[in-house]
Amino acid sequence: MNIQYFGPLSEDAICKLESALGVTLPGNYREFLKETGGGVVKHDGSNKVLIPAINQTIAVDVFFGYGVSKNSDILYWNNMYKGEIFDNAVLIGFDARQGYLFLIAEDDNIGVYYWDDGYTFEESDDEQNVYFLGKDFSMFDIRKFP
Repeated sequence: MNIQYFGPLSEDAICKLESALGVTLPGNYREFLKETGGGVVKHDGSNKVLIPAINQTIAVDVFFGYGVSKNSDILYWNNMYKGEIFDNAVLIGFDARQGYLFLIAEDDNIGVYYWDDGYTFEESDDEQNVYFLGKDFSMFDIRKFP
């Protein structure tokens, strides 16, 4: 996946982010933030991710950053949806269809998930609109583009 980085985060910034979110972020996601700070994903086909449970594909648009513009800020989105997502979940990005990527790092449901908040897929409804994508953030093959 080709992304335009927001800029690396320091260990101190990541610790402040974890404190603000009230979670400990998993190692591979912390490393991603240290190297990139999140970023905008290039729409070149490498941004496609399969949702295995429903055999549908999403197109990742942004991995949220910290201390960036409101539209791409991880704290902004997590505060906006506080109470609507699982207590130990962290929104980490969104796709081009009004859905969100989130990760869970601290219980039996550890992994990366897609939340079809806009009920884009026919399979989504009030009972089921969250889908497992992978066991951790390393599922995304991140590469920098100019």
